[in-house]
Amino acid sequence: MNNRIAGFDGLRAIAVLMVFFQHRLFGDIGEIGHLGVWIFFALSGFLIIGILSAQRTRIETNGSRFGAELKRFLFRRTLRIFPIYYLMLVVMCVLMTFGMGSPELASGMPFHFAYLSNFWIGSVLHDWPGRYSHLWSLAIEEQFYLVFAPLLLLVAARRHRAVCLTIVAVGLLSLLAMRAARWQEITIYTHPLTNFWLLALGGIGGLMIAGKESRLRVMLGHGMTLFVLSVCLVGLCATEPRWSQLGSSLAFTTVSAVYGVSIAALVCSIACCRNAAVIGLLETGWLVSFGRISYGFYLYHNLIPDLTRNRHAAAFFGGTVPLWAHLAGIAASFAISLTMAVLSWRLIEAPILRLKTRRAPVGTATPAAAQTPAPLAVRNGRALSDEGTASDAI
Repeated sequence: MNNRIAGFDGLRAIAVLMVFFQHRLFGDIGEIGHLGVWIFFALSGFLIIGILSAQRTRIETNGSRFGAELKRFLFRRTLRIFPIYYLMLVVMCVLMTFGMGSPELASGMPFHFAYLSNFWIGSVLHDWPGRYSHLWSLAIEEQFYLVFAPLLLLVAARRHRAVCLTIVAVGLLSLLAMRAARWQEITIYTHPLTNFWLLALGGIGGLMIAGKESRLRVMLGHGMTLFVLSVCLVGLCATEPRWSQLGSSLAFTTVSAVYGVSIAALVCSIACCRNAAVIGLLETGWLVSFGRISYGFYLYHNLIPDLTRNRHAAAFFGGTVPLWAHLAGIAASFAISLTMAVLSWRLIEAPILRLKTRRAPVGTATPAAAQTPAPLAVRNGRALSDEGTASDAI
């Protein structure tokens, strides 16, 4: 993981902040959390499908084997995702054993361990289980890896775009059918088929802009394109509570498709962007650092309670908690989550990620093309190197 795309860490940081404020403000600021998760899906698809496409090309040109490439992919994903995820679940189990953990997790524990949290939430509970609700999106990503990594490694690289287009079509048709059949909103929201297509869209974008002479890449690289896409996404995000209530299943699916395409286009636009001011902003030191630890922050943040949103705080302030106290509670929960994420990165994640390099077979070290489309691994003629290119599974 020695190559990265300028701006992606900053985009991760912005996306995880959207999710944090969605949870802490209890949906009072629209659906920015949903936008944040979909950005992560598109970003993940852009990177992961690019990696799988490069691995398939290696199979076709260098005589590598399907089994070896699949093992390599799953090994790297396992090192990135599993350690702190399962550590968190084990800690929660221990706390529950001693009566200190939330009992709401107990019935879902088998689902969490199997990365089936989305099915537990959408098809068993039919409700959001409080502070463990965010695990649904991690399950979506893991399910995508397990299903489509073998598929893309088996299919010729030249057909990967067609495979991704098929995933998008199936996803949108599934969304249309579920809305027409009046499935519960939470079931539709957390279903794999209604989310996989976002990852596939990101992958299509990455494959389409991989060529050095790609006209799409040139168009997306303009700062004005990025600005227009950003404005469109702000508008769609702000109005989601209204268009999500559309009575027409076709209209809802159409708007969702536009939303998804805009998000994938935004990810690609940042990957291609030649505007120094935009990249400079996204490459701000604290944003890059925050983006690098975004997986840990996402995993831990919802487990940290807001100290001002409980009956004890209300009683302390005589029934109504003032605004400044709410803001202080949000700041405190952010600081605690950030501290946990930093410690997690330094003490657990970063040391484990070094195993990726140590375990790489001689002569098959991951090239830039295995992480991103080759033309995108370099910006302005300078190699961009740093740990953390691959998707942090959110």
